[in-house]
Amino acid sequence: MTSAGNDNETATGKATAGSSVIGPLNFGKDDEGGNPPPSRLTDDTAVECMFCENVYNFRLGDSRDQYLAHLYMVHRLVIADIGEVECVASYSRFWSDKFREHPMEKYCSALLLNHLPDGTPASNEKYFMLSDIEPLDYELRQRLKREMMELVLARHQFERTDRNFNRGCLYCRDLQAETRAEFLEHLYSKHFLLLGKAENLVFVDELIDAVQEKMENLICLFCEKVFKDRPTLKEHMRKKGHKRINPDNKFYDRFFLVNYRNDRLKKPAPTGKQPVPIRARAKESSPFHTEDSDSDWSDWYGEEQPTTCLFCTVAKGKIDELKQHMKVDHNFDFDGQVVGLTFYQRVKIVNYIRRQMHVLRCVQCREEFPSKDGLQTHLREAGHYSTGEQQFWDQPEFFFPTYEDDQFLCHLEDDSPDLSDDSSVVISEKVEAKVNPEAESLSLENFRLD
Repeated sequence: MTSAGNDNETATGKATAGSSVIGPLNFGKDDEGGNPPPSRLTDDTAVECMFCENVYNFRLGDSRDQYLAHLYMVHRLVIADIGEVECVASYSRFWSDKFREHPMEKYCSALLLNHLPDGTPASNEKYFMLSDIEPLDYELRQRLKREMMELVLARHQFERTDRNFNRGCLYCRDLQAETRAEFLEHLYSKHFLLLGKAENLVFVDELIDAVQEKMENLICLFCEKVFKDRPTLKEHMRKKGHKRINPDNKFYDRFFLVNYRNDRLKKPAPTGKQPVPIRARAKESSPFHTEDSDSDWSDWYGEEQPTTCLFCTVAKGKIDELKQHMKVDHNFDFDGQVVGLTFYQRVKIVNYIRRQMHVLRCVQCREEFPSKDGLQTHLREAGHYSTGEQQFWDQPEFFFPTYEDDQFLCHLEDDSPDLSDDSSVVISEKVEAKVNPEAESLSLENFRLD
């Protein structure tokens, strides 16, 4: 593969006049003008092929898969880890501009296979693979992740506070909701239709439109079977308990905030006592999951779970012992490093260090290493056991934990000054209550003993 070392332009630099990758989003200007944040990074209804004039509407069925198949069958290009690209439309338009100026060999890895795209045996057929091994591609993917995270957070905040929703119920005429939370709560409490909680959803308008379209087309939300009329559909959904969306349908993934956690890590989880990443855990691995019980065990208290070190696999039962271990073995004073920081900044620091350790990257110089031992040797010899620069860890993506049930986060404290004044004295006003004597006598008779 030929590197782009001679190309000084990167995906994070200044965009060219023809570049389709948008710059950092500025939601402040949209808010001032009264316009809600967009629901997508770019228009994906008319995405042109990187090499020809074919156009695809990514919002229609499997159109995106057809586009990827077209790249392989016609142009012999494979995009590695396409599921990790946040916006395929922007990604495609960016590379379309690049491939107009340079040959594919400049940015892609060349592969020789012994078959044609349709599977027919052949000899030394040349294909190309575009992946994040190319620095320009890596920077582009990271930039799209950041922009998507900013867009999702801004859109979620807007949907939680907007009171101009003004939409009627899908079933009845009893509701004209002003907020999306009110609309979703009405669907569940009155019609037992479960779409999710408002605090866990984003792009709610599109979700409701999709649900309404399915119901108008007489399609069950869960099993997606088609019925002859609306009464039959409603009776089926009621009897089968199908008044909810299908969790296995990937179409609904974009509507749930949990799917935007920036933990799509390709490297395997380290061995030892290190926690397992969220997406690598199965539901059955939860200590509260049982097949014969619906209890959530919310009132159950077990033994205190050990807390894992931020830099190695050592785990201690008490947080003070773990902090002492980090001082002695890693020369890292966590409490001293976070003095003056808010609680949420401390959360970001913990999640940032966890993430860097998992992807084998130094927290300070951000150099990557091929093995865990190499990273530990570098941290020890260079003395880079630290929190890193604020510009790296103070990012919205680190609000989300890298590991599920990270006990270190449970021990974080907020040292912000208490604004309450305990010296103030509150004197209650005298309450003059008027009691009907006859009513009082009647009530007292009920307590008299014979």
